Amino acid sequence: MIDRAKEVEWLRSHLTRDERQLLVVYGRRRVGKTTLVTEVLETLQTECIYYLCDQRGPAHNARQFATQCAEAFDDIPPDVDGFVDAFQYLKNRVDGPYIVALDEFSYLVEADETIPSVFQTIVDEVLADTEISLVLLGSSISMMEEGVLSYESPLYGRRTGQWELAPLSFADMRGFFPDKDINTQIQTYSVLGGIPAYLEQFDPEQSLLSNIETHILSKGAFLYEEPEFLLRQELREPATYMAILEAIAAGSTRVTDIANTIGKDASGISRYLKNLSKLALVERETPVTDPDGRGVYRIADDFLRFWFRFVAPNKGTLEQGRTAAVRDSLADSLSDHTSQTFEHVCQQAVQSAAVPVDCSRVGRWWYKEAEIDVVGLNPQTNTLLLGECKWTNTPVGTSLLTDLEELEENVRWQGDDRTVEYALFSRSGFTDELETLVSERSDLYLYTPEELATIFVSS
Repeated sequence: MIDRAKEVEWLRSHLTRDERQLLVVYGRRRVGKTTLVTEVLETLQTECIYYLCDQRGPAHNARQFATQCAEAFDDIPPDVDGFVDAFQYLKNRVDGPYIVALDEFSYLVEADETIPSVFQTIVDEVLADTEISLVLLGSSISMMEEGVLSYESPLYGRRTGQWELAPLSFADMRGFFPDKDINTQIQTYSVLGGIPAYLEQFDPEQSLLSNIETHILSKGAFLYEEPEFLLRQELREPATYMAILEAIAAGSTRVTDIANTIGKDASGISRYLKNLSKLALVERETPVTDPDGRGVYRIADDFLRFWFRFVAPNKGTLEQGRTAAVRDSLADSLSDHTSQTFEHVCQQAVQSAAVPVDCSRVGRWWYKEAEIDVVGLNPQTNTLLLGECKWTNTPVGTSLLTDLEELEENVRWQGDDRTVEYALFSRSGFTDELETLVSERSDLYLYTPEELATIFVSS
């Protein structure tokens, strides 16, 4: 397991306390919840049982869980009617600390809305006066938030901790490819994003294009149909959701544009976008200076953005096994695709404490046709950081800084009572003129990918 140090420490610290725990670990599918929990459990001295729920309903899962418990105790499987009976059996067989991890708990909640009440009874009555701790894992973010964590849930107030496991940041993702240069790491991040299960598929010894052809474009590969599988498992009408994601990947980011692209009324796609947002597959982005302003939609996961841009439109060709043609075609567009990821990497760098300007909020800014790639805000010091990112093959010159300075007065934040700083990020470095200028100005910072690598190591 690469990184996850904070998550491991949080989980270990809770599960080694004297008081029994009710912990909730949730996050989108393939993000590494199971690996996190099972690896931590293996390091503890406490006896434990891990059970993976399926979609066959609470009654079936309760019987299977009880059977798995009996096998652990070398016992005859008990006859149980539900989870209350199953935990009563467990209680009778356990003396002292014990940990139960129920994976995909959201399947139970989805199948039976009374499950939170059932587990309220288990926590309050069956497990009272015991040292049996519960860890509930779930991939349906909305189901876990509404059924387990919300104020309306019967389990509200009983949990002793919760952690939403997020995809790996770029800094953490680099651990999967430590021997690659940072440019290749950024390109790989633009293809796979920060989902550990996806990152594990690529061979660090192979080139990026070779990995793409073998592990994404080839029929039968793990990643070839992963988005379709994900949507079919999580959502009804997967075809509509796929059309929406393909439209966003192709550049339609506003509701009306998405609706026009897929041939539906704008009023009819709001619920689809809401559902995709709940699954953390799509996010609504607003100008960083105006969180309540008019937003646009973007695909939150780089792998899905890549897949719906390059794989989905070429599925017919790929089904015929013609991977080389698609590989050669996407090679020409990969730089443009990576440029958007480069912006996010630069935003992550600004969010780290290693950048001289400390910013509490970082994001994009736009107004009408004007746009700035990286904007950081520090309300405590009234400092505004403006940045531009260029993933090009030519060095950046002073004209980019001039354009940024001209846009500064259009960024409405804190009026005139503010300090403005500038940052330029360039794949191919900077002209001699700009390098000379930065030595003369205290409000200007220049970063190449190699310098970003230093930032991520030190942050």
